[in-house]
Amino acid sequence: MKASLKGLWTSVSQSYGWEGLKKGRCRIAGFWLTFMPMWWFFGSLYLAAPAALALLFAADRLRARYMRTLEVRMNAKDSASWDVEINQVKVGQLSDADYALIRYRVFSDERVYIAQSFNLLRVAVNAIDSLVLAIPIGAFWVAVALLILSPETITSVLAALQHATPSDLRHALGTASPVLVLVIMVSFAFNWMFGLSRFGFINRFDDAVGTAIRKRLGVAAEGDCLLSRWAEGSVVFTNERATIRFDKGQ
Repeated sequence: MKASLKGLWTSVSQSYGWEGLKKGRCRIAGFWLTFMPMWWFFGSLYLAAPAALALLFAADRLRARYMRTLEVRMNAKDSASWDVEINQVKVGQLSDADYALIRYRVFSDERVYIAQSFNLLRVAVNAIDSLVLAIPIGAFWVAVALLILSPETITSVLAALQHATPSDLRHALGTASPVLVLVIMVSFAFNWMFGLSRFGFINRFDDAVGTAIRKRLGVAAEGDCLLSRWAEGSVVFTNERATIRFDKGQ
């Protein structure tokens, strides 16, 4: 137990210590991309920094586990073959070993991580723009509903605003900020469930894998790649998340 904890601490200190962060550009970018939202959420540097490091470390451990799984699949002697379809048209076959090699190269390329980071920044800017527009629109419709259902409430609110002092306004904003944060989190979770493509999200890893597969098969047409095969009388589709989940730490 002590040996495993010591090994874990050594891994953390080497990867996320000052020297490790200076050597890894992707780790630096990942830290700041995680740290800034955490700082905004917690409102404290002392809470944001450990939370960002913990999330970054967990993501790094998950990536390392996935890379080990890909290495096992790459070295398998009798790997399965996948039927490759592009835009619902079968274009060829690809062995699982070759597919794992393609994914290993993509997930080892720093340029893909950098491209994904810029895309996430774009998503964040677009989401903030959407929320900035949604807040006054929501306030307008709330005012309309109150005007119809409870006109006296609108009258009292307007009267309170006319006689409000700057300290009263600051206190009101401080009281409303937790509600605003909750609304933003609910909105983000809702949009995450139905996809972030409306904010410009692009999975650069899937794009890079698809480009490499088309290049491997000599297909010039662009489109979504779908890999499937028959196993035990039914169709099986590629599922990399299941690959990580059922990995035995080989």
